[in-house]
Amino acid sequence: MQYEKLTKEELLIEIDNKSKAIINMGKQLAMINPKGEVFDIFLIASLNRTVNISKAYTSLIRDNNFLAAAPLIRINIDTLLRLYASIISEYDRNTFATKVIAGELIKKMKLNVSNEKLSDFTLYTEISKVENMEWVSKIYKVGNSYVHLEKSHIFSASKIVDNKESLINMSIGFHDSFIPENEKFGSAYWMNKTIDSIIHQAQIWMYEKAKKTGFDIEKLNNF
Repeated sequence: MQYEKLTKEELLIEIDNKSKAIINMGKQLAMINPKGEVFDIFLIASLNRTVNISKAYTSLIRDNNFLAAAPLIRINIDTLLRLYASIISEYDRNTFATKVIAGELIKKMKLNVSNEKLSDFTLYTEISKVENMEWVSKIYKVGNSYVHLEKSHIFSASKIVDNKESLINMSIGFHDSFIPENEKFGSAYWMNKTIDSIIHQAQIWMYEKAKKTGFDIEKLNNF
């Protein structure tokens, strides 16, 4: 979909619709094989996190609370990176999930082709090597600027009134009126891209499950 042609509200509607589709994926997982695997638990938790974070994001943007909404993109990217970690870690998917459920930190695990630890840096670097995923590294770093108190927060609370006189208007209040509309649009754009990528990671696992069990994946199109 060409998100750049949509309005901000249309992008938010897209996010809401994706959440409905993600909820349905839980039922589709059960259709493929009612007997769940350990990785199903990890995936369902990831998708549950995604729909709740996404709901919070659209609600906050509509409530003119960009500062609270923007860090949520970074949280969904965190989910994306950890789903991708299950593909590139030293373990198979179910062993990976078992270890995470037992409390092992993903950043302590290793890349499957080296002894490199699966830090966030490794994860966003590796996923950015995938075709059409080059954007992840940049958006991860931009997202961090809204998690940590940095210049983005300073600019969001101020507006230049007069460059020549160096006059700045600053405000404390429940609004995001100093945030440019193109920045709000951009955040909704990248939230959509992030959720699309999470859905894609879930679909990869569903195809893997279908192949193992001999399930005709096309049947899910009618569900």
